[in-house]
Amino acid sequence: MPTRLPFRRLLAATAASGLLSAPALAAESPITIGLFTHLSGNFAEYGASFKNAVELYLDKVNADGGVNGRPVRLVVEDDRNSPQEAATVARKIVATPGVVLAIGSWSTTASLAAAPIFTEARIAQISPTSSHPDFSKQSPYQFRQNNTDDVLAQYNADTIHKQLKASRIVIPYSQDDWGLFTVKATSAAIEKDGGKVLLTEAVMPNARDFRPLVSKIKSLKPDGVFLALPYQEASIFIQQLRQAGVDIPVGGGVPLTSPKFIELAGKAAEGVVVHSIFFAGDPSKKAFVDAYRAKYNRTPDQFAALAYDAAGVGVAAIRRVVQSGKPLTGQSVRDELAGGPAYEGVTGVTKYENGNVRKAPTFLVIRNGEFQLNK
Repeated sequence: MPTRLPFRRLLAATAASGLLSAPALAAESPITIGLFTHLSGNFAEYGASFKNAVELYLDKVNADGGVNGRPVRLVVEDDRNSPQEAATVARKIVATPGVVLAIGSWSTTASLAAAPIFTEARIAQISPTSSHPDFSKQSPYQFRQNNTDDVLAQYNADTIHKQLKASRIVIPYSQDDWGLFTVKATSAAIEKDGGKVLLTEAVMPNARDFRPLVSKIKSLKPDGVFLALPYQEASIFIQQLRQAGVDIPVGGGVPLTSPKFIELAGKAAEGVVVHSIFFAGDPSKKAFVDAYRAKYNRTPDQFAALAYDAAGVGVAAIRRVVQSGKPLTGQSVRDELAGGPAYEGVTGVTKYENGNVRKAPTFLVIRNGEFQLNK
């Protein structure tokens, strides 16, 4: 998949897809937004959700006349979930004429690597999913759409204690910035609530043999497992856990809200409980879900919803700058994001405080091969 089209090809492609469907828009100077996420390699499903949702939102904006008659153009880069590549594509984005906002990336590690570049360029960076508290502490130019990991840690503990009624827990976690913080904070929240963490074990990317870990779990006899893992490793782990006859309850963090986890884990995913700030079955989200399904022939997940809201809150800030008559710059958009009114989106209310938001969880269970409300 190409990561970026030359301007003329991009303009032609977007016009052909309806992005510049209103003839008046083509005559106006475009407003440019950069999007960077991983569109190849492991976890590309997350990046595809980002790209689909942002394009869906901007299609609607442009079909409705753009921002005061100006079309919104999207420049897309693939960071391959690599901090080195994230820094490289961030430099490409800030070097693109007219960019006033950047959306990305998926992981905290990639988002942090890109942050200094956007800060130096005075361009706001909205990460739909970066959850490590350090991300928004980088500078006044970093914003996020989801809860921080310290907030999510309590939701993780609630998944185990209140939803699955387990108290003696094992936590396999991803060997990266997100996993290291998550296992520490989640363990503390579980023990604060009276539970006991019997074992935490790091899982390397692309791990496929979990039999030694499963043997440890069998010997410890926990009454629950919390998976702080991406969908790929989590799906393999839970299959091997169930194949070994271990039938204890399993809860998972935000990465397991992707339908890809259910697809890869199959029947082994049945009964897994996760928390989310988006549920496609919520009637109030029907317009977004129907539009996403119509365009992509699939149901949006939490990652799509967060990226959709990142585009929404960003365009709302851009629109306020344009309507105010102020020069449209990265700095003026950043100021509107930081001080603007609350934005009601499909993942709840976005009102930034030092770049952070706080949104309430919905607990979901995988039943009959799909996410359902856990009642």
